[in-house]
Amino acid sequence: MPLLIHDARVLSMPIGREPARGAAMRELGAIDRGWVLVGDDGLVHAVGAGTPPSAPIRIDAGGRVLMPALIDAHTHACWSGDRWSEWARKRAGEPYLSILNSGGGIMSSVRSVRGSTREDLARTTALRLQRMARLGTGTCEVKSGYGLSTEAELRMLDAIDDAAAACVAQIGTVATCLAGHAIDPGCPDFIARTLRETLPAIAAARPGTTMDLYIEQGAWMGDDAVRFVATSLALGCPVRAHVDQFTRSGLLADLIGMGVRSVDHLEASSASDLATVAHSGAFAVALPATGFALDMRFMDARRLLDEGGTLVIASNANPGSAPGLGLPFAMQLAARFMGLTTAEILRATITNAAHLLGVAAHVGSIEPGRRADLMLLHDTNEDALVHGLPSGAPGLVLHAGRAVNPDEPGFEATP
Repeated sequence: MPLLIHDARVLSMPIGREPARGAAMRELGAIDRGWVLVGDDGLVHAVGAGTPPSAPIRIDAGGRVLMPALIDAHTHACWSGDRWSEWARKRAGEPYLSILNSGGGIMSSVRSVRGSTREDLARTTALRLQRMARLGTGTCEVKSGYGLSTEAELRMLDAIDDAAAACVAQIGTVATCLAGHAIDPGCPDFIARTLRETLPAIAAARPGTTMDLYIEQGAWMGDDAVRFVATSLALGCPVRAHVDQFTRSGLLADLIGMGVRSVDHLEASSASDLATVAHSGAFAVALPATGFALDMRFMDARRLLDEGGTLVIASNANPGSAPGLGLPFAMQLAARFMGLTTAEILRATITNAAHLLGVAAHVGSIEPGRRADLMLLHDTNEDALVHGLPSGAPGLVLHAGRAVNPDEPGFEATP
């Protein structure tokens, strides 16, 4: 039946054909004492202010904020096993790259994933997606990358599809192939094999799949990284890149020139690097939960925005460097450590994330015809979402107009 949410501070966040930059980052399309009508088809049918229309089911928002659900554009939510034992080493001061080079880190997850079935991976991934949905995420990107072989990467991507199908009523999912994660020390010709075999096989099985790689010491570097990007693009696959997390690669200008879709991390990027990104068409994806967990280093997102760049903020949910599933926590860190305003953070985690994932035609705003992925906050001010501390679900979350967490207290529907 149709649902009406009324007496809300509606953040409609109109979304255009292009991602938000500059002044657009500060506009949220707020409607005080507004209402939203959701149809049986799970789409927004009307948005307005003043006296609302009638509807068989009504929720009185009581002045609370109604906004689009969040969009998490960078996660590693498909994995098996855990890496909690590594945290004592990190807290004792051992660098993450040292743990990786000793066979831990990413390679620890690779060994666990290679020993897992498609069904096991799908089950654990679905559970994580369900938890993410309850924390306000309406659409989530999920990477492979813990397989590092053709067969295991395809198995991960199939498992992500299975998990997405199992959770279709709760959260939307976009899969990315992170075939260029770590370097497998057990495969002497790993780089050549990835370029020659794995990338073509993924592109053949899943045409147009976005490819991703991790450019860092102990992983893909220099000419090898450039060849990965060139090979993927030649196969008709868009490319994203993890780059400049711990060390400055010097490759950002090359990557931008080749047309990568996003550059993610950028904690070690120079001011001139960030200017290069800002003046390009690439998205810059900030991952503040990783900086908080590892070394308190963060992308200079303030500088990037002031240069006119396109910013996305994501959770980077993974078992080793950002072991959490809630995008609101990353938003709160962005407010504290990146010098960003509430409006900028919301645009980065919703509008620009939707454009990066290619879903902006369907979600990311509260406008007629869009899927009713919504979040009705517990609070009457959106500042609470980015300046509070993690406290469970931010409010009532709806996916296609249906409550994901109907047991959340304080949100009673009335006929």
